[in-house]
Amino acid sequence: MRAVFLCQECATHYLPPEGLEYGDGPASPVWCSVCQARAAALGIPEPALARMLALRAAEQQARPAADEPRRPDVRPSRPARTRRAGTGPGTRSRLG
Repeated sequence: MRAVFLCQECATHYLPPEGLEYGDGPASPVWCSVCQARAAALGIPEPALARMLALRAAEQQARPAADEPRRPDVRPSRPARTRRAGTGPGTRSRLG
């Protein structure tokens, strides 16, 4: 399963190549290709911490569900009790 990333600049969801490599250079897990090209033209480096966090989140998302422990089924074995008609404080007499 491939991870879908969120561009930190324009908030667009994008799907980079699997190896994070375009034909003309590396892909960014932080910026989409348009924002990455704009940042490169302005000489803005990619934030290393943001790159590490994005890659780690993608790895966790791609990890198979078999690695996670299964929670036991805790559904009740019978339906919940409901109030029965004629019982409760509304039917008692103050004099009683």
